[in-house]
Amino acid sequence: MRSPYRFLILLALGVAMVMSCAAAQLGEPKDVTFTAKLDGSTQRYVLLMPEPFDAAVEHHLLIALHGHGSDRWQYAKDARDECRAARDLAAQYGMLYVSPDYRAATSWMGPAAEADVLQIIADLKQQYKIGKVFLVGASMGGTSVLTFTALHPELIAGVCAQNPHANHLEYANFQDAIAASFGGSKTALLAEYKKRSAEYWPEAFTMPVAITTGGRDTLVPPQSALRLAQVLQALGRKALAIHREEGGHATNYADTTQALDFVIRTALGLDIAQPTKDGGLFFAGAKPAIPSSAGMVELGLQCTTTSAGTLTAFYYYKANGEIGASHTLRLWNAAGEKVFEIDSAQETAEGWQTVRLPKPFAVKAAEMYTLSYTVRAQYPATPDAFTVPIIRSGINAVAGVYSFENLGTAMPGKTHRQMSYGLDIDFVPAK
Repeated sequence: MRSPYRFLILLALGVAMVMSCAAAQLGEPKDVTFTAKLDGSTQRYVLLMPEPFDAAVEHHLLIALHGHGSDRWQYAKDARDECRAARDLAAQYGMLYVSPDYRAATSWMGPAAEADVLQIIADLKQQYKIGKVFLVGASMGGTSVLTFTALHPELIAGVCAQNPHANHLEYANFQDAIAASFGGSKTALLAEYKKRSAEYWPEAFTMPVAITTGGRDTLVPPQSALRLAQVLQALGRKALAIHREEGGHATNYADTTQALDFVIRTALGLDIAQPTKDGGLFFAGAKPAIPSSAGMVELGLQCTTTSAGTLTAFYYYKANGEIGASHTLRLWNAAGEKVFEIDSAQETAEGWQTVRLPKPFAVKAAEMYTLSYTVRAQYPATPDAFTVPIIRSGINAVAGVYSFENLGTAMPGKTHRQMSYGLDIDFVPAK
């Protein structure tokens, strides 16, 4: 059973799911050739225009950089999650969408690839009313968007990198291809390799940045990209890091969407306002699709923060038949440690319950928190509520979790059918 309000949530967020983009789409890909000013060679990129397209109206530009061994058609046509999500977000925001060869198929953002991307941006600005320029890429493309942004931060409004590395001095794979792109080996061109290593230039990343990584990625190990993200967050930059410890060399549709949408919305100042009424930040008092099921279970809501802030209230939906006049709500950190606990008061027999914190509880940026409580007899549920994360200003709801063991004494961590279990919060991002 699908949630009756899921579509409205996604539409309000601007998350580009295929099912919610009937009115927002890109036209057929156009293969464009140009003469490279660097060396007179013929180069190519694919251009997709938003439909309908009005040349008199300003459009933002999203440039997508393909991975090693591929070419301009990867991000233009490939069905893999990273590519699909990029096209969907470009359609959602009415952007011009460009996928260049940038000296395919082993580009790695060497001097020639860099010159081509600079020329493409300049040419498009002459042809169209271009607003902000965004970069997205995966693998080699993820590394390359970080490199290009570090070299030309004045041109880029936001950058999103999937499974990249950020340090050519320590990276050991594809060295023949990188040497061909950079014009020589690492030992011969040490300064050039450092110049193109984003980790050494964190001061350049003043724009929103999102990086996704997998802990089991051996093709492009994540350590340098994670270090860059940590430095940016320590500097107070608008940086989102999504790290899946069990993940490999790929980013799924939901994480790519969350990361790229964070970059675009933040750069365009489109953070969703906090609700002004009771009912919770993520579900706004909507009734769960399954309002009552039998069971004794620990239910939870897992959230990740993108900025520091404070929690001001907890909400939970009390199912018809749930026993007890009070429930204890617990907040856990990513390590599974209980960091806050509060009892409810003045519960109703059924429906959303509000628990206001006596004073705001401070949370850190780039952390995971889980809110939970123990259900004694009956609980609510909504399948498919977390097909994609629910994004709000400074905090995202990413999963409903549960556990039948150690009720109240351990953080729940199991998931099923991307359920929500009727928990919500209020959050105020730090200014």
